[in-house]
Formats: sequence, C-alpha cells, structure tokens
Amino acid sequence: MRPLKHFLVWAITLSILGCVTGPSLKEQSAKLPALDAGKARIFFYRTIVIGAAYQPDVLLNGEKVGTAAPRGVFFRDVAPGKYTVTTTMTSQVVILDMAAGERKYVRLGYSFGFNIYPELVDAATGEAESSELSYVGG
Repeated sequence: MRPLKHFLVWAITLSILGCVTGPSLKEQSAKLPALDAGKARIFFYRTIVIGAAYQPDVLLNGEKVGTAAPRGVFFRDVAPGKYTVTTTMTSQVVILDMAAGERKYVRLGYSFGFNIYPELVDAATGEAESSELSYVGG
C-alpha cells in the first residue's frame, strides 16, 4: 500500500505544479494588442488539469505557436486563409478557414491515453471558457 501512497502524492504534486498561474485573459484584455486590420485571431486554450505533466506543443500549419499549458490561454494573429491546428501528442487536426477580423477558439482537450487534441468551439463557448484562464501569450 505504501507505493500507492507515494504515487498519489507524486501525481497530485505534479498536477499542482503543472498548472499555470498568473493574470487571467480577462484581466489582461486591456493590455492586449488590438487586432490589426486585415488579420484574424486564433485563441488556443486548455481548461483541464488532468494530465498536467503533458504539455505538448501546439502547431499551426506545422509550426510551433505555443504549448498546451493546463488552465492557460494564448492567441496568434494570422492573415486570412486556411490553417491546420494539431499538437505533438495527437494525429487529430482541426482545419480553420480564417477571414479578416474573425476570432476563433481552439480548445485543447484531453482524452485518456494521454492524448491532448485540438477541437474548434463556437465563439461564445470559447470566450466564456478562456476568459478566466491564465494568459500565457507573449
């Protein structure tokens, strides 16, 4: 029984350490840069802390744009066009068709088997879920 107790203490500690802390997206909103004319904004966020030790890279058209930090949110401004979103932990891909002035939200979900994957959510859901998360963007 003792090894199980040590494992549980280790797992809880890792989960706590893996959580992002800091000002929320809502608290930082006044300091965020305005969206440039002719650009679109993609928000990436992870609400869940399960699997906190796993923080894969988030890829936009195959290039790293951030990390899937538990309870963290960041965004990237992009030119209008088609984009693919995935993580280094999954083969699942979300395809976005971005128009100028548009904002889209990609939730970084978790499924058992240590799979952190992207999923497109509607703007109202994305805004509500991400507003209280820690802003981890540049």
